[in-house]
Amino acid sequence: MVYTNMTFLLILNGKYNFVNFLVFWIYTCVEFSNSQDAIDNGLIISQLPNLFSSGSLTTLPGSIDAFKTSSIFPVRNFNFHQTTEIVSIATDANDGKIYLLDGNTRSLYKMNNFNVWLNDTSQSITLLHEGISKTSTKLAYDWLTKNIYWTDEYYNWIAVQSTNDSDPSMFRVLVERGLSKPLAIAVDPLVGYLFWSEHDETGKIERATLAGEERETIVTGAVWVPDMAVDTDSQTIYWIDIQRNTVEKCDYDGKNRKVVRRSKFTSITMSGITVYKELVCVTEYHSYLVTCLDKTTGDNKWMRYFRSRTPWAISVYDKTTQKIIDHSCKNMKCQHFCVNTPNGGKCMCKSGYQLATDQIMCQADHHLFSKGLFIANKTDICMLDVRVITSLSHEPICLPIRTESVRLLAASAVDYRLYFTDSGFLYFFDFATNLTTSLTRVGKISGLAFDWIENNIYWSDPKGISMYSIGADIATKVIDVIENPSYLTVCPYHQMLFWISSSTVGDRIMSSSFDGSNMTTIYTSKGNSGLTGLFYNVDSSRLFWIDNGKLKSVKYDGSDEQTYFSIKYDKELVVYKDYILSTTTENELHSASLASRQIELTVELDGFGKLTGMALYDPGLQKKEKGPCELNNGGCEHICVPKGTFRKCMCAFGYRLELNGVNCSSATLKNNFILTVDFTHKKIYQISTQSAMVSALDVQEDYSPARAIVHHVTSDVYWSDFRSRQIKKMTLDGKNITTILNLGSFTPFGIALDYSTDLLYYAAVLAGLTSASFIGIVDPYTGHDRRIITDLAAAYEVVLYPSEGYLFYTDTGDVPYIGRASMDGSFKRAIVATGIRQVNGLAIDYTSKRLYWTDGVKDKIEYCDFNGENRKVLLTDEQAHLANLVVSGNYIYYTAINRQRVTKVNKNSSYKVHWMTDSYEYGRLESVDIHPGDVQPVNENCIKSNGNCSSLCIPTPTGYVCACADGIEMTDKYTCATGSRRKPLSYLRKISSLDPKSVLNQQGSIIDSPKAVRSEGGADNTPVIAGAVLGGVVLIGIMLGVVAFIHVKRKKNLSYQEQIDTPTVKFANDRGIGNVGFVEENSGARNNS
Repeated sequence: MVYTNMTFLLILNGKYNFVNFLVFWIYTCVEFSNSQDAIDNGLIISQLPNLFSSGSLTTLPGSIDAFKTSSIFPVRNFNFHQTTEIVSIATDANDGKIYLLDGNTRSLYKMNNFNVWLNDTSQSITLLHEGISKTSTKLAYDWLTKNIYWTDEYYNWIAVQSTNDSDPSMFRVLVERGLSKPLAIAVDPLVGYLFWSEHDETGKIERATLAGEERETIVTGAVWVPDMAVDTDSQTIYWIDIQRNTVEKCDYDGKNRKVVRRSKFTSITMSGITVYKELVCVTEYHSYLVTCLDKTTGDNKWMRYFRSRTPWAISVYDKTTQKIIDHSCKNMKCQHFCVNTPNGGKCMCKSGYQLATDQIMCQADHHLFSKGLFIANKTDICMLDVRVITSLSHEPICLPIRTESVRLLAASAVDYRLYFTDSGFLYFFDFATNLTTSLTRVGKISGLAFDWIENNIYWSDPKGISMYSIGADIATKVIDVIENPSYLTVCPYHQMLFWISSSTVGDRIMSSSFDGSNMTTIYTSKGNSGLTGLFYNVDSSRLFWIDNGKLKSVKYDGSDEQTYFSIKYDKELVVYKDYILSTTTENELHSASLASRQIELTVELDGFGKLTGMALYDPGLQKKEKGPCELNNGGCEHICVPKGTFRKCMCAFGYRLELNGVNCSSATLKNNFILTVDFTHKKIYQISTQSAMVSALDVQEDYSPARAIVHHVTSDVYWSDFRSRQIKKMTLDGKNITTILNLGSFTPFGIALDYSTDLLYYAAVLAGLTSASFIGIVDPYTGHDRRIITDLAAAYEVVLYPSEGYLFYTDTGDVPYIGRASMDGSFKRAIVATGIRQVNGLAIDYTSKRLYWTDGVKDKIEYCDFNGENRKVLLTDEQAHLANLVVSGNYIYYTAINRQRVTKVNKNSSYKVHWMTDSYEYGRLESVDIHPGDVQPVNENCIKSNGNCSSLCIPTPTGYVCACADGIEMTDKYTCATGSRRKPLSYLRKISSLDPKSVLNQQGSIIDSPKAVRSEGGADNTPVIAGAVLGGVVLIGIMLGVVAFIHVKRKKNLSYQEQIDTPTVKFANDRGIGNVGFVEENSGARNNS
């Protein structure tokens, strides 16, 4: 833009004084004024309120071409009330309207007479809908039929409403069955499709028609998708996944899925996405950024930083992106509203109504709310709209019946009935006819529950539990002689009864089959206040109750007990979707979401009196049968995908479906594989170096690997776990998991094995900080731990060259560098301290004695010799955000955050070798190892009987040093004051022999692999004890005798001690080996060390 270039020139020439600025500003205003006549398109961004600023809308007027460059835009702001939180925006550029969802008032609004310049004085805001739950609900707008769609995460439904009607009840819950936490939503009115995401255990994206029919799962493995958008020209869906740190896309049928861009950060907080022709733009709320990317390459094209307020929702306002075409609904005369589907237009009715036979008019199901909460006092029964949970203030509807002493309620959506007890009799009220009918005498009861599948009603009294069959008109006793049953509730799908049994010993929650068999105690109270409020939630298949003021729950089988929060003095409760409604029974209800785990709202019931009963009414909760995936995940071990009334089991990435069609397993590779960590999905994968086949390590417990390596002799897998802050070990099949070291407040990252002793070296960083870090050693067989370098800022990687006693590490603090030290931590120095930004990986080429590293900012792989000299660049991989690497023979394998593969490159020619393709299934790939790998040159002194050290044998450039775990002193240069002597490595590895050559062979055999070399400075200085007067024969005889004596004695005592010839040995004290800092020639490399 001209004025942008003008600003730059004024600054460049040093003439940016007030006069120049005034001239420039006048010119700019004229340009903007002229632009307003030609431009009414651009981006709309909502900003959330904070302590200092109210919520607002920000518009950036401009054409698509302007957003492809670093252009400066005129900015317009529309400020709302202090607490307004616009969490989603939908636009209608053809009609000059936008739609706003306010998370604070939980309401949907329409802004009329809108333009991107926000200068129309006739702009107005009207209320469309209220009663939405306070979550990250999203909007999607059909500009052809003027219908707006939204997801509701806590209510677990998708709703649609006509914006042409001022009636706020003109909405319908469109999709509900089988939904689990729907979040993102998008529509394509041109083809009649609706898309949405669900962030349940599997994470998926579904597609349906705009009528909510023909549902199909098109994407699995989408972990947490808060927003999505469609490109109607290419029929492509774009979405953000804040768990996978990605912007992704696929076709409307789920095919051709690709990662457009992956963030280089381990967590990125994106909240909104929109597609603007060639660009896809996202909001990053923790970074205060809006970024536009090339939707094909993922390259950054434009970015804006918001200084004071958090950007959240984003939308394009442009007529050219909302094409107007002829459609079926245009000529239909639907009474309520119409939706376009791929098969043509279809009339829809608002909730509580059904289409008449003419498929145009609508008929009411009954006069009550379509979803509601019945409440009763002794003389009245009324119904509240269920959305009272989220502050909806509709007046209650009271039933036209006369009662004297209503006790308990149970609702039936199957036949529009409400069952209740009054003065010892069981009645039902028919919604359709407004008639009340008496069923049977029940006496003084303590619980009432309805089985909508078999059409039976159960009740409890002091003598037991009884059942009344509605169809047969017969009452029977189910369970007799049980202790004071109360709060009866049922699960029709599992045919189970649940109740609280009270006695002088204490309260228990009991269960049984419908016929009274299989009686079991599920939970026993440990308090004195008793159990109350037992309620079975059909959606989650969990039992909820109150125990001593605490809300608790278990699965229907009594497993997975959870404690949520305190609900003070409440005694009764119902659970609806993800909400809890509880009460003391005195004139008020308390609403709490299970997500926030706290009471969010109090519903006043002034003048209603003491509550004697509550019951939920929702036809969506009382289906005759659940969907194919709703019960026990359809029997599938991993992923259940519904296919109409059937289901298909699928497996997670790296697993295969077994012949039974429900279970999943992985094929463990024994050799010739890459081992890599998927940081995003918390997985470790094997990738065959021959076929690129992927196999996940089948770990049977939760784990969060940061780095992982494979032992080339034992084939054990070692990994650092960033969540538990532990270093662990397991076998390749994911079994025999052992915790080697618990690091407390430090998080372990890089790990490396010294094959001379199997000691494990690791780098650890203080959790939450990058100014406290150390490198340590741990014996994986004994757990003995020693810190060797303790004055680091942020050490993340460590690699070893034991034959020369070298340790290399990264420190990515304020002044990043690559360091080298003796493996005992002494003689620490920086060998690469310039021209690096973010070293993410280290690897050693044992053949050429080179050190390789990746720079995630410069996107380069470089190398140098062990002194930091002869530095060269191997390759540059633009926009890759390089992560880690390993050397194997003539090749280097590396991972990159923005590459969904492991890349192979020839280390001599720097040419890339195509061996595997990108897979969107991968998350952020971190560490990489190969098995069998290059042979590590070992320290011959340590491999021979552990250097005669009783605990830790540590290679050094001049030989080796014996050391003890932190806090343990040495009695001499070999022996620790406490602890048993370390057993031979052959015993620890459980192999038959151990000499340097056999260790090399067991590590792996690769062409041109290096051979073991003796440590430099480690000459074999054998002490000779001989008298000058003794002859050669006598000397030999004495020595043979001594050797024979020692051999026999050790064999007899089963001792593992062996005497070896030792080179020069340095002493290690109990406080750890001193960290001498950088050597003098590099004293200026890092000033803040």
